Amino acid sequence: MIDSSSIRGITDNGRYIVVSADTHGGARLADYRPYLPASLHDDFDAWAAEYLPDGDQTNPNNYDHDQRRTEQFADYVVAGVVLPNTDTPFAFNVFERGHDRQAVELHWEGLKAHNRWMADHCAEDPDRLRGVVQTSPFLPEESAAEIRAMAERGVMSGGVLVKVSTPDGAFPQLYEEHWEPVWAAAAEVGNPITTHGGNEPVYGDGPGKVAIQLTEIGYWTRRSLNQFLLGGILDRHRDLKVVLTEQGVSWIKSDLPMLGWFAKQVRLKHDAAGADHLERTPRQTFRDQVRFGASFPSAGEIASLADDAVHHIMWGNDYPHNEGTWPHTMEALRVAFAGRDPGDVAQMVSTNAADLYGFDLDALAPLASEVGPEVERVARPIGAEEIPTDSYSPAFTLASVGTMANA
Repeated sequence: MIDSSSIRGITDNGRYIVVSADTHGGARLADYRPYLPASLHDDFDAWAAEYLPDGDQTNPNNYDHDQRRTEQFADYVVAGVVLPNTDTPFAFNVFERGHDRQAVELHWEGLKAHNRWMADHCAEDPDRLRGVVQTSPFLPEESAAEIRAMAERGVMSGGVLVKVSTPDGAFPQLYEEHWEPVWAAAAEVGNPITTHGGNEPVYGDGPGKVAIQLTEIGYWTRRSLNQFLLGGILDRHRDLKVVLTEQGVSWIKSDLPMLGWFAKQVRLKHDAAGADHLERTPRQTFRDQVRFGASFPSAGEIASLADDAVHHIMWGNDYPHNEGTWPHTMEALRVAFAGRDPGDVAQMVSTNAADLYGFDLDALAPLASEVGPEVERVARPIGAEEIPTDSYSPAFTLASVGTMANA
């Protein structure tokens, strides 16, 4: 019998208070219209008439509170951070029209409409939901004002989403002066900067395009860590936290020493443009200011973590995406955490996210005592015959149970 009665993040009856650092949601297209300025309603109607909605845009688990609650509670999750999941008004203008000012401004009005819809959505369930603020990579001052405005809503403290720059020059690099208003505003209101997949460059149409693109999706977001740690951003803004969401965790062990080595080498070469601006080592900065939304981690990823990495990790189920763990979260938790100390597990599935995003665990405990996963059950190793065969989640790949022989 595991004695977990005194561990924060676990209820009195021995259940984890699970907070997902990675869920997604968004409005139906027509529901964004009231959140746009009235002067843009005709433009929106014309744009929407040509728009072909995808499955996310019309799936009620993005916006229907009753459906989301039912599915999340049945899957042991009581609260979550809600990242975008549907196209916003004028979503494609900014790309199709060459970044002209009108396209940028229309695109920005669409992002703000999403922010306001999300704030209202989360306000309907304020103990359980935290929304993510969208920003424009072209309008840093306007984005900073939006961050401050959304902070007043309270429920929009789930992060400030920024586009990660790629070598094609579509957006300014994160370490450039361009982004300073965004970093300053996020630090001021205590809202962490969040990066997520979906920023990869154009891949063309050659053989292997899809497989290569899928393989590299994580790379472009992980690349942002280099810029935050080596660009001096986090030295300038000591109160700022950075969260890399849905990027795995196994790569941390190799990348941190590499970043430290390069920072040291450029110092030794007295390259004034290299690392003289850094006040701490990359590892020190990482320890103090970087966290990971470690969605659907495999057993191998969790096993690879050093003991001091536990406070960096925030588990996520990636609801409602196909690669997420829903509706098999119990199995996913057992795959990742069986045999681990319940105090460590509670940090990764509960308290780290609660502390960063302002969830009140005391308010969530009564619900978790009914629907949360039992500590004893999560601790039991899972057999190969229990691995779901109808899930697309990487948590259940052959690697997660120790072999890739058939890959």
